[in-house]
Amino acid sequence: MRSFNAFLSDKKAAFSLVEVLLAVFIIGVGVIPVLSLFLSGTQTVEKGSVVLEASIVSQNILDRARSDSFIWKTVPITINIPDEKYPEFRIPEFFKKKYQASATLTIEEAPDHTILGTGARETNLLQLTVILKWIELGMPKEYRLLTYRANTNSLNLKTSAKF
Repeated sequence: MRSFNAFLSDKKAAFSLVEVLLAVFIIGVGVIPVLSLFLSGTQTVEKGSVVLEASIVSQNILDRARSDSFIWKTVPITINIPDEKYPEFRIPEFFKKKYQASATLTIEEAPDHTILGTGARETNLLQLTVILKWIELGMPKEYRLLTYRANTNSLNLKTSAKF
């Protein structure tokens, strides 16, 4: 059996404890910033996907509201979505449940729009607004989408805007 001193006197290639600790430190210094960038990039992508989903939900509500059969019969109106009287306006279940989402659709005569030369309110131009609200990471968020719709079936299309 070999003695402990004989074992220590062998010149075998090995790393000392200081070399191992130094290597771990250098690798740690390089890996931590990379992991940090990866995590922040993942959070940014997740936030972007929520905003994209909110814009798609809002656009779907707006597209359904723009139909001639609905829009010109209901002016002015404000609908809190979901509403049993208007099942065509809905928020996808997964978005509604995950983010406690709700929306409001408002259809009204476009404010500050008048008939050219008369100053009378323009009744052939409507403003449609969708406001989607949700909670993300405990913080309330809101996405607002606004568009205009003209009654092209009217012969009296002399609109102008005051800005």
